[in-house]
Amino acid sequence: MRRILIFVSIFILFSQAQAVLEIPNAQPKVGAEQWKQVLDNTWQGVKRRNIDAYSTGLVHRPKSETPGDAVSEGVGYGMLLALYSNDQETFNRIYNAAKSKRLNFCQDWHLPANGNKGMNDGGSATDADEDITLALIFADKLVKKGKWTNGNYASDAQNGVNCVWGSMNGGLLWPGNNWQPGYNVGYFAPAWYKVFNDFDSQKNGRDWTNAVNKSYEFIKSISSYDVGMVPDWNQTNGALGLGGGAGYNGYMGGKTFFKDAIRILWRVANDYIWFKDSRAKEFLEKSLSFIKNKGGPSEANFYQLEGSNKGELLPADDKWTQFNGENNSNTWRYRREHSHLTVGQWLTVAMAVGSDDDKKAWSKKMAEFYDWEKKVDFFGNAVDPTPGGVEDTLHNEMYFDQFLAWFGVSLMSGTWVNVVALLDNPVQNTEGIIEHPFEKPEPPVPPEPPTPPEPPEPVIAKAPARLDVQISQSKGSLHLHSKSDVVWKIHNLQGKLLFSSNLKETTWNTGNLTGTVIVSAKNSSNVEKKLLVLH
Repeated sequence: MRRILIFVSIFILFSQAQAVLEIPNAQPKVGAEQWKQVLDNTWQGVKRRNIDAYSTGLVHRPKSETPGDAVSEGVGYGMLLALYSNDQETFNRIYNAAKSKRLNFCQDWHLPANGNKGMNDGGSATDADEDITLALIFADKLVKKGKWTNGNYASDAQNGVNCVWGSMNGGLLWPGNNWQPGYNVGYFAPAWYKVFNDFDSQKNGRDWTNAVNKSYEFIKSISSYDVGMVPDWNQTNGALGLGGGAGYNGYMGGKTFFKDAIRILWRVANDYIWFKDSRAKEFLEKSLSFIKNKGGPSEANFYQLEGSNKGELLPADDKWTQFNGENNSNTWRYRREHSHLTVGQWLTVAMAVGSDDDKKAWSKKMAEFYDWEKKVDFFGNAVDPTPGGVEDTLHNEMYFDQFLAWFGVSLMSGTWVNVVALLDNPVQNTEGIIEHPFEKPEPPVPPEPPTPPEPPEPVIAKAPARLDVQISQSKGSLHLHSKSDVVWKIHNLQGKLLFSSNLKETTWNTGNLTGTVIVSAKNSSNVEKKLLVLH
């Protein structure tokens, strides 16, 4: 019985742990061992806050403009996190809920918290369509290679590929399958399209390579290409914003590098890391040059893209009040955001085209937004360490920010990989840069203080030995003896001469005198002095 209990206890202990998907790869990495533990912890947090806290099985937004709702974007993000967390059970739970609630690809984009859809909740968001599809393709490969158990993912993945292709406009992705106001370039995913091309069994003239080419051509045509950024929204002619009115997340007319746009860094970084596309490298090198010139990791943020303000931060006083309690000013946050979200997206640039020093610097910066000591289940600070700051869990959305941070860290740790390519063509794993991102550097060892010179010996404490003098004291007298000719002198501490003699041997009658005196014996070349206490 004792052995059985021990076995059960050990089983429970280890079955509670969640390990990220481990596929050997040669992608760039930094601090992989520690960051994978963070991914484990934060995935558990997403499940606890955004999935298990609700009854639908979907990924919910606890602090959106309509708190507690769910969107198809969360389906795609949740499935991708479940896949790279090697959590097939949750993967299936999310996807099955999406199908039952019509938040699957080419269905609806939004489910209100009360479960009752309205006229504005229909039509899909194509970033969700492509992310769900990629997750299904990768899940199908995990099943075929025996890493996951049976699951009918292949046919659904093909339907997803068909859906995404149906939302292409000559190779450019519309933002919705029934909504075509312009382009959300943050949705463009050339690496995804290359995976779709290899998977698509029903091409029938479909040219996914053209979708890749057109995506890069459009990105290069944007006026902010030189700083390696794109706006949230573009008109079909490439102009910033949507002209007469922006869509969802339409801050400043969609003309800034804000929440939608920042995802282009991660999507293009994947294309360079997975496929080494030179166009991805060219764009990301401009991104890296911009952020390094601004100051590096400490400047990860959102930026303006027009006129004299191009490359400047968003206006300092702009606040975002539409989520997290619209009527509660204590929860409002500034749109400027140096956070785990912005760092998590900008660091993908360094992982793709940066130097080793760049990678280490961004890893260290990201470490500022996770409490390693407490092993918390979220990215971000529970309390902003900046006096008066609002970069904390009270003001964070605890949804979008968590996913975008997770995407960056999973790429940085070598967890986010091209599952199909690596399982079909295995490679030897590389460790990357082994540096603990949370380890505080040892304080510099102070230099050894210079050795002080030996102090000079007091002249009254030691005399040259060759004088060979002897001094003895008896009651009322001081006896002085020398083997050579000397002059004896006795002074008090005030310098007054009390006794003098040039005899080799002599006696000074001290009488009742007490206190300290200086006795000196001097010949032609040396002098010896002693400090004596009369008693």
